[in-house]
Amino acid sequence: MSEPTFNAPTRKPVRLCVRCNVVTDAPVVVSEVHQSSGPGFNVYACPKCAPLFPALPDAFDLLNGWRGRNEDGAE
Repeated sequence: MSEPTFNAPTRKPVRLCVRCNVVTDAPVVVSEVHQSSGPGFNVYACPKCAPLFPALPDAFDLLNGWRGRNEDGAE
């Protein structure tokens, strides 16, 4: 016997654009803020402002630059 499925109405994500300060229901992640203590957070922009931000770097590309360096940054 199967249980009835309940389809709750889904709510669109609503975020504030970091550039134009307009509330948008189609947010685009334009930056990721990492913190040493606690969780980081994402920065959002509206679809109109999002192309004005540089692309997010790939984490593996960032790590490749640090290979072979010691704690002081010297090679």
